[in-house]
Amino acid sequence: MFEIEKNSRVNELIAITKSNSGISGPSLAKAHMELGELLAEKFLELDPEDTTIVAMLRGGLFFAEGMYFKLGCKFQTYDPKKDTFVRPKTKNVILVDSVINTGKTIMAILEPDMMVASCVINQKAVSLFDKQLYTIRVSENSFVGAEVLQQKGDKGPDTTMRLFNLI
Repeated sequence: MFEIEKNSRVNELIAITKSNSGISGPSLAKAHMELGELLAEKFLELDPEDTTIVAMLRGGLFFAEGMYFKLGCKFQTYDPKKDTFVRPKTKNVILVDSVINTGKTIMAILEPDMMVASCVINQKAVSLFDKQLYTIRVSENSFVGAEVLQQKGDKGPDTTMRLFNLI
């Protein structure tokens, strides 16, 4: 696993993305994009013509776009609720999601030669991905995303709803 090195800017962006920040909409989406660009620096050696970013919809969209803008590679989306996954034909495939809780959705399509990038991953899911994982941060916090503003018990603000300014 690779976890990005923290500096003051990364920490500022992480503070914006945390579920208890109270920040939604464009400011949150821009923070995800910038964090995606920063994490993409770890992939600069990959040939853009032979690399595809796969954005897990909808929550992974902005983080994936940030990586895409930095790498200038190929880009596609995957909605696990609607689509059958078709592996891109490129050698390098990076599956990108903003939040990985259990890892179940990505594990269903992950192949040994693919990479996984996330804004945050629950510590219990880290071992599923081993050396395939690149993340901004690891969290002990885990809850089910819901249409709430603050975390209470096992429910907390849904990242996708926050990204699209729905809560």
